[in-house]
This record gives sequence, C-alpha cells and structure tokens, in this order.
Amino acid sequence: MARKKTQHALHIKSHTHGSSNEISFSVLDAAREARDAESRDRRWNTAGTGGISLFTLGSSRKPRSTPTKGQHIVLPEGGASAQRREKPSAAAFSPQVERKIPGAITAVVIVCVVIALALTVSQTLLQVNVRQTSLRDQLMSQINVVNTCDQALIPFDKLVMAQYDKNRFSSTAAAPPPSFEELTESYRAVVGDIAPSRTQLEDAIAALEALVPSLSDNKDKEAAHQAITAARARLNMLESGVGIIDESLMATEAFAQTQKGWKKLIDADAAAREATSLLRDMSKENVKASLARSSEAVTLLSEAHSLFSQAHEGYPSLDLQDLIDYAAKREEAQNTAIMADQAYLDRDKEMLEQRNAEYNRLEEEAAALAEKMGDDPAQKVVDLYNVSIAENVQSYDAERVKAGNADTFLRDYLGSVNE
Repeated sequence: MARKKTQHALHIKSHTHGSSNEISFSVLDAAREARDAESRDRRWNTAGTGGISLFTLGSSRKPRSTPTKGQHIVLPEGGASAQRREKPSAAAFSPQVERKIPGAITAVVIVCVVIALALTVSQTLLQVNVRQTSLRDQLMSQINVVNTCDQALIPFDKLVMAQYDKNRFSSTAAAPPPSFEELTESYRAVVGDIAPSRTQLEDAIAALEALVPSLSDNKDKEAAHQAITAARARLNMLESGVGIIDESLMATEAFAQTQKGWKKLIDADAAAREATSLLRDMSKENVKASLARSSEAVTLLSEAHSLFSQAHEGYPSLDLQDLIDYAAKREEAQNTAIMADQAYLDRDKEMLEQRNAEYNRLEEEAAALAEKMGDDPAQKVVDLYNVSIAENVQSYDAERVKAGNADTFLRDYLGSVNE
C-alpha cells in the first residue's frame, strides 16, 4: 500500500509539472508523507503479533483524489505531518516575494548610478569647459603675438614695396632713387626690429601647432590654423623681402657706380678728342696742351675702369666686362698718345711714328669694344635687377595676400569672441 502511495505521489508530481510554484511545493509534501507512512508501516510490522496490521488502517476510507492543476494537496492532520507544518512552508518563500526585494534594491542602485553618472558627466563637462576656456585664452595670446610683430613688419613692408617699383631707377620717377648710403641706413633701421619678430613668429607657430589638437571648437581650430597661416606668411615675407632688399642694395650701388663710370668715359672721350684736335696744328704749345688733355683722359679712364670693376665686384651677377675692357683699352691708347707727344717734344721722329701707329691700332680696338656697350650701360643694372628679384617679388606678393586674408578672418574671430 505504501509503495502504491509513493507511486501515486510521483504520478501527481509528473501530472502537475509546469503548474504554479505553489502546487510543486504541495507535491513535495505529499511525497514526504508517503515516505513517512511507509516507515511507520515497517515499524508496525516489526512490533510483534499484538500490533495493528498496516493493511487495516484506513481501509474503510475512500482514497483522496489526485489534486487538479492549481489545487493544493491537503495533508492529514496529526503525527509527523503536524510537526512538518510547524516548519516554514515552502510557499512562504514564494519567488514572487523574492523578486520584490531585488527589484527595489535594483531601482535604488540604478538611481544612484544615474546620479553618479550625471555628477561625473557634469564635472567632466565643467572640466572640459574650463580647459577649453584656458586653451582659447592661449590662442588669443598667440594671435596677439602675431599682431604685435606688425609694429616692426609694417615699416619693413613699406621698404620692400619701394624696392620693386620698376620705375625706381628710371629718370621718369617722381623722385630720384635713394643713394646706397640712404638705403643702407633704412635697411639697418628695420633689420634691428625684424630680428626679434622672426623669433616671436617662429615660437608662435610652434605654440599654435601644439595647441590645435586640444581645441574642440571648430571655430577655435580654424582661428588657430589662420593664425599659423598669418605667422608663416609673415616669415615668408621676411625671407623674400630680405632677398629683394639685398638685391636692391647691390643694384643700387652698382647702378650709381656704373652711372659715374659711364660719365667718366664720356668725359675721357671728350678730353681724348680735344687732345687729338690740338695736334692738327703741330706746335710745341699745342703738343704740350694735347699731352695735358691726354693725361686728363687717362685719369678719367682709370677712374671709370675702377668704378666698373667695383660695380662688378659688388654685384657679381652684373656683367660689365665690355665696359671694363673698353676703359682699359682707351686708357692704354691715351698713354700711348702721351708717349707720342713726348717723342715729338724730344724730336724723336722714329719713336713718334712708332707711338702714333700703336695709338691708332689701340683706338680701333677700343672702337670695336664700344659697339658692344650700348648707349646706356646703367640699364644693364636695371634689367638684371628686375630679373633677379622677380621670383622673390612673386613670392612676397603671394604671401602678403595670404597674410591679409588670414588677418581678416582673425579680426572677425576676435570680434565675435569679445562680444
């Protein structure tokens, strides 16, 4: 009988599988009751002949029906079953109750996490805002450095612009070109100021390039890039401008020396022609006068030769070799004329004829050289100068435009920030 009740309990458990948790706990209690009944039966059977047979207990009672789904199995009162009811029922630990407590805790935890995250995000945003404000202040400081450099660069710019005026060496210019000494003095005045500016611009570029990756605002980033462009354009202007001024210094001095040398040649030629004309009427007085004029021509030719040589040395790209050779050849010819005049005065006819022949040969060679010189040798200086500065002028103009465009953006940026 007990074995059957165990099977029945197992059958109920199998039958109610998948029902509510409450039914599952009742089935377990039924199974425990069956095992306890079987144990009592064994104790009664081993008690002796005076005991009550297990098969007579409850034989007149109708067996309890199998509980349906959703129905508790009711255990009989008394005995071990009553003792088991004193223990907490499995239903008291219903999963529904257990879910309420973790749910409340989870809600509290979530609220705390959200608050913590909000505080963290708020603090992070505050830190980011403070850092970006500091970075913007650094950006403004570097922009001011670039602007401050203009105090030295504006006079430099004016000096450079004056140097590549194509009419600066022209006789039609509004004012004569400055002398080499004047230009040198002007150059020295600005060079002393631009040297520190160059260092400041280089440092500003380095600082801005290091600052750009940390900037989060796109307008700040663009302002930093424009400030870098403005600073680098100014450095490039300094480089190109210095090249223009250096070329101008050489050309200015060479132009003046060539002009002076050319005038010396003209004056020497006039003296030589006069010396020759005096010999049309051969007399002791005229020969002496001719000798004096030839000596004057020699002095002028020597000075012209020296001036052309200096111009070439100071401006190595300038080719004045034809002028140098011409002055040297005319000087040699006039020295020969002086020896011829002296031979006449010494009554040395053979020497006179010999020196006159040599003089004529040298004059012919000088005339051949004169054909290569052109009408205005100083124009050679102007042409060379304009060709030599063309690349630097193009670069200077381009960088000047870049600097101007960047400055326009930065002025608008500073205006919007200061509003």
